[in-house]
Amino acid sequence: MSENSVSTERLSKRNLWGYSMGGIGRDMAYQLVNTYLLTFILFTKELTTAQFGSISVIMILCRIFDGCNDPFMGSLIEITRTKIGKFKPWILAGVITNVAVIMALFWVPLTGKNYVIFFVFGYLLWGITYTMNDISYWGMMPTLTSNEHDRNKVTSLAQLCASAGGGLAGLLIPLFTTGSFAIWGAPTGYKVIAIISSVLMVLFQLFTILGVK
Repeated sequence: MSENSVSTERLSKRNLWGYSMGGIGRDMAYQLVNTYLLTFILFTKELTTAQFGSISVIMILCRIFDGCNDPFMGSLIEITRTKIGKFKPWILAGVITNVAVIMALFWVPLTGKNYVIFFVFGYLLWGITYTMNDISYWGMMPTLTSNEHDRNKVTSLAQLCASAGGGLAGLLIPLFTTGSFAIWGAPTGYKVIAIISSVLMVLFQLFTILGVK
């Protein structure tokens, strides 16, 4: 069966778990950027009040652009034709480029206005590359089976795995970075977490890329 068509067969355990586990690392990395990037910038990048305010404005503008980019990305996926289908190439390209941007956001040795200038491009690229992965990942799910029971099963498990990834990030990141019990303080803790999250995002996405038929 081609990845471009909807399977009429019952959902296999390989596809159920291979697909669902792909969301664990994705949401850990997403939680790192979405929830903790501003905190990392505030405590490590030596910004003035005006510069920090501009960071917030940049994030809002990039989110607006990202909303406009979603339909374009979906259309691009639909016209993709490869031997491994239309979803997997974009899942792979998205995860590789997204982790590269995450590493840059947390590891680039810039401060002050230089970091603000870098952030304009870095945060925009993070949104583009995450959308590339996100739209193709969730777009694959309805093609795995046409059986309603199996679709509900994979939807529930995929959402559970994604929530688990985000929950683990919310639990562990503060433990490593802030408070009197922090194993590492900022910025070292965030840099280490960025590496761990990026590696886990790639590894768990490989379950989907290599495991799902």
